[in-house]
Amino acid sequence: MKYRRIVSGLTIAVLSVIVVGCAGPAAETGAGLAGATASSSSSSATPLCGTWQGYYWYVAGDHTSSSGSGLMLQVGGDSTYTLKWGNRPPSAGTVAVQGNRVILQDASGSEVTLVHSRDTLYGVTKDNVNGRATMLNLDKQESTPGAVAATGPGC
Repeated sequence: MKYRRIVSGLTIAVLSVIVVGCAGPAAETGAGLAGATASSSSSSATPLCGTWQGYYWYVAGDHTSSSGSGLMLQVGGDSTYTLKWGNRPPSAGTVAVQGNRVILQDASGSEVTLVHSRDTLYGVTKDNVNGRATMLNLDKQESTPGAVAATGPGC
């Protein structure tokens, strides 16, 4: 089972690198992002609303690199998010949706782009702590009636 998870994770990492590498910036990057943010109304963010949990690992890292399962994303119906990643301080900001891409933009202006496929979000980003390329993989958590953690504003 662990072998299958590793192979699956590596496959997702390779595909993410290909997808992110091929999706170059649009000619009107600023205007496109502003339009995406404006168009990511609660109807666009609704499928993302709730709690997502997963893991991260360093892409093409040496065998002593760490990985972790301490990854949690909470998305509210008002297109806001909070991302908790390992022992780093949580980041918060707004969510923009462009097709199957989910763009997390925090208050400092940095962005994380993830691909949305069914109940999974995945992508490659640069770890701001050590500068290394890092794969993120999150699965949507089932909300149970009365569960506060899985619900956010407007969910």
